[in-house]
Amino acid sequence: MDKIQILRKISQTFFFIRALLTGFYLSIIGFVWNFIFGYGNFSNFRIIAIILAIIAGRIFCGWMCPFGFLFDLTYKLRVKIFKIKKLPTVPEYIHNKLKYFKYFVLIVVIVLGYTFGFKVFTDLYLLSYSLLILFLILGFIYPRFFCRYVCPVGALLSIFSKISIFKLRLNKDKCVGCKLCERKCPMQIKIVDVDKINQMECVRCFECMSACRKESLSFSYKN
Repeated sequence: MDKIQILRKISQTFFFIRALLTGFYLSIIGFVWNFIFGYGNFSNFRIIAIILAIIAGRIFCGWMCPFGFLFDLTYKLRVKIFKIKKLPTVPEYIHNKLKYFKYFVLIVVIVLGYTFGFKVFTDLYLLSYSLLILFLILGFIYPRFFCRYVCPVGALLSIFSKISIFKLRLNKDKCVGCKLCERKCPMQIKIVDVDKINQMECVRCFECMSACRKESLSFSYKN
């Protein structure tokens, strides 16, 4: 395991433990509402996450999000159990449509929040834990299923990631087209046969960079 992945694991573990110690109850609904509307301690946290997204993309999703940490563990457990070398993928024609669903969820969350108020959704623990179990199961089948297709927090940050200063880039002169980077990407992003890498979907886990044997991928300041 290279240094960047060690640092990411340390960061994810730190923020997960920090979340648990500060009253994080693994409630997806509570987490989404708190983050989107900036309630309590989430106000500054949301601002920091957005600033990071503008600078470096969805760093929060790949390095700091407690649910991202759980979903990473879930699919990596499957990889370890079944000795999978290529991560399972959703059929492209479905994936290319389904990845926009999270933006619909973001709009629904905002409309419901301003219509009914935040407190209406704070006590839905049974529903929230049921959703967590569902997404853990789906995340075992398809890597970061929730992050790819459902998470409104990821949708919000991806909007700012579109203009991120630092971007993931492919040096096509070095690339040999093996697509090992794509096989390791938990977000199912096309890297090799595209003009530009989709920065909005990338959670900056850098699994692709770790997988590339030709060092053809870099994370650098835009021209």
